[in-house]
Amino acid sequence: MTVESDDTTIAHPPVGATVPGRFAGAMAGGTAGLILVQAGWVFAGMDYTIYSSALPLILADLHISIPTGGLIFFLSLQGTWIGSLLVPVIADYFGRRRAMMGNILLYALTTGAVAFAASSAYLTVARFLVNFGIGAEQPIGATYLAERWNPKTRARAMGFMQSGFAIGLLIASLLLATIAPVYGWRPLFLIGAIPALLVVGFRFWLPESEKWKEHQEQKRARSAEATRSSGFTMGQLFTPELRKATLVGTILLLAGNTAGGGILAWAPTYLKVARGLDIGAVGWLGVVQALGLLFGYNMSGVLSDWTSRRVSLMVAFGLGIVSLIAFGLVTNLVLVAIALFLVGAALGGQFGNFITYLSELFPTAARATGVGWCMGIGLVAWSIVPLVLGYLAPNGNFGTLFAILGGTACLIGIITAFLGPETKDRPLA
Repeated sequence: MTVESDDTTIAHPPVGATVPGRFAGAMAGGTAGLILVQAGWVFAGMDYTIYSSALPLILADLHISIPTGGLIFFLSLQGTWIGSLLVPVIADYFGRRRAMMGNILLYALTTGAVAFAASSAYLTVARFLVNFGIGAEQPIGATYLAERWNPKTRARAMGFMQSGFAIGLLIASLLLATIAPVYGWRPLFLIGAIPALLVVGFRFWLPESEKWKEHQEQKRARSAEATRSSGFTMGQLFTPELRKATLVGTILLLAGNTAGGGILAWAPTYLKVARGLDIGAVGWLGVVQALGLLFGYNMSGVLSDWTSRRVSLMVAFGLGIVSLIAFGLVTNLVLVAIALFLVGAALGGQFGNFITYLSELFPTAARATGVGWCMGIGLVAWSIVPLVLGYLAPNGNFGTLFAILGGTACLIGIITAFLGPETKDRPLA
């Protein structure tokens, strides 16, 4: 017998079974699991955005040009798509929980290592490892929640989890505004490493996905009847049954990452170099953007559950077109702040919808691999865009490029969402 709650399906233990202690029981609850998964994404967002936020100071301190900074972005961001592709495959074989724990440990330790960078090569390698862990964290966390959450409110739970990235950006921006003007950029990375390590301990009490364990039992049963059960391979994403889902998901993530990759990488540098703002003001504008992201992530789930996955995606991409053009063209500081808030809301709306939509597109056997593939290929665009913008605008004046490239990518996103299948209220296969 099971009881349906608003957050998860909780099974009653059989008579005579060992009842877990209060702390372990709390960890088995859906809400506690959501908070822990979100915490991992908060620290991932903080560790990722601390770098782009502090980039103007890093470039000046290490005597790195903007085109070379774009190259470092490109090389180090290869870690995001490699991690997003490889680690979810491991999660499909060995479990969601173990993979998430390893990710957090990796990006926490290597974020601290960035504080000791003295050369472009060291900075590139350290950031590659940080991005490897961050790239894998999102698809596995999304898969875990999709398999544990009530379908009626799944989109809102996904949006809440995604909002952790905005909270991470908010923390990074506050650190930049308050600590960097006095102590420089290196302490930011030492601070960024500390809280992520704490999450690893909590993850030991996070229960494994029941859907994944059920699927493993089914595999073992089939293996006992036959000779040997083969695992899901990445090539199976392109079979006739999954080809459309893979194609739609990949194009959506390419569009979203193209729209967001440039502005999240170069906005702080653009504001300082081209707009002439001091690093404290750049930090406070980062806070404005983070609040927009937070709003967009959480509203994406509400709008998606109220309308449909596809409509919510199209609204977010439409807002992206308007806000990216406005941010690239307006000159008044108040209007810049408003545009930056709307940019954050648009990107939050897009990425808040992505993980819900992708998790419902793929069956359990392929879910982590499919979500990881789409996000990983999308992150290829995320890594290329900063490189291209760095070479096209070596003086740091990226405004027009934000408008043209981001607006075009969002238009492609609208068309793809319109043509894609609807997944709302579809039970997980």
